[in-house]
Amino acid sequence: MKIIHTADLHIDSKMETHLDPIKAKERKNELLLSFKRLVDYARTNDVKVIIIAGDMFDKERVSIKTRDYILGVIREYQNIDFIYVAGNHDEDVIISEFDDAPSNLYTFNSKWQTISYDDVDISAIVYNEASKTYMYDTLQLDQNKLNIVVLHGPIEGENAINLNLLKDKHIDYLALGHIHKYIKGSLGDNGVYVYPGCLDGRGFDEIGPKGFVELEIVGGKITSNFHKFARRELHMVEVDITNLDNWVDIRKTISLKLNGIPSTDMVKVKLTGKYNIDLIKQTELLLDSLNDEYYFAKVEDDSKLNVNPKDFENDVSLKGEFIRNVLGSNLSEDEKNSIIEYGIKALLKEEI
Repeated sequence: MKIIHTADLHIDSKMETHLDPIKAKERKNELLLSFKRLVDYARTNDVKVIIIAGDMFDKERVSIKTRDYILGVIREYQNIDFIYVAGNHDEDVIISEFDDAPSNLYTFNSKWQTISYDDVDISAIVYNEASKTYMYDTLQLDQNKLNIVVLHGPIEGENAINLNLLKDKHIDYLALGHIHKYIKGSLGDNGVYVYPGCLDGRGFDEIGPKGFVELEIVGGKITSNFHKFARRELHMVEVDITNLDNWVDIRKTISLKLNGIPSTDMVKVKLTGKYNIDLIKQTELLLDSLNDEYYFAKVEDDSKLNVNPKDFENDVSLKGEFIRNVLGSNLSEDEKNSIIEYGIKALLKEEI
């Protein structure tokens, strides 16, 4: 028996934080299509169950066209069961109550429910303020079967799921959602807990490979493997511009850092290090050149101006007088750096 464990699809995300309206719409549609691609993969590979461990939707209000699309896909694949446990983003999206809810869609509430498959039981509960007070005591599992338990929530910090209270519950595989990167850890002597991560990265806080986990049950054991699946990966690289002399050098260094990344992916370049006072970085030009090469690019400048006040003590030029005045002010270091950079551009008659 094969099972897919996914979570945090966040369908209907606006995707407008970084992207222009056209690409935001494209990415929003790509999240919808990723769900269809996932189900197509399941059918092709004889997957019996798809577990969605929370946050299938990004918000409690789901558009009618999105709802119809998701329910239509689920209904089309009657040989696959969909185990959907709501998360903190979509707890109030009760799609099972729609008149046309598919028979192969199983949803859950604040009490434990179990779906049985031969030698495997899948048990789930919506983790919220109410259920977290009693769910550990009320979880009862059959020790003679393989047990998969589905929850959505963090395992650290405020309102965390207490893994210690689940270690002696005969859980073989704890299917979690909420954290947007793949994590696998031990749960007692024989069990594991797994976050599959999100199916697609949406912002640069979700860099790296994204996908799902495929479980296979053979000989009374559960094995699981992460599958990279996202259409586009998000990458973040740091580029030290210390000792670089001009824009061309910066661009070449960036290209080396980004070597091998597909043009269909999204990249964020963070400039670091200390740069010479005469270096004109032209970050807007850097950004334009990267957007010509990749689906989407972002440039963040964290570099610092490398200026020594002693170098300008005896400089009688306008530049020297300007720099001394700025360095002698009560401004913050970042403000001084910005003002000096813009001032040098002005003195060189560069565009500001």
